[in-house]
Amino acid sequence: MGERMPYCIPHRRELTGEERSLLAFLLQREASSRIAELASLKVVARCGCGKCPTVLFGETLAAEPLTGSPMVEVASYRGRNAEGVAVGVVLIERNGRLAELEAWSPEGPDITAWPPISALERSQ
Repeated sequence: MGERMPYCIPHRRELTGEERSLLAFLLQREASSRIAELASLKVVARCGCGKCPTVLFGETLAAEPLTGSPMVEVASYRGRNAEGVAVGVVLIERNGRLAELEAWSPEGPDITAWPPISALERSQ
């Protein structure tokens, strides 16, 4: 049996403009009272696959990602990225804090990019 992929890998940086815009879009539509939290978010990890754009947040670059506690979906949308791949975009909260922006594909192929905001529709 092969090694099990880790849930996430350390990756510490500021949010990209694309991530900030995507988060603002999701929060404005699904949790507008939380928009102020966006200002303090930092990326502290990324998906363990190392390929997809999924990122995990902390309030400082030194914070550890929240991974063990139960998750709550704050927002769930879908759209096609520039490569034509269907991408699910889910904003996740853990312990009352914004914890992860997840990308997943209902079609199965690897995801390398977020869909543009103009392509997003609320998941049913």
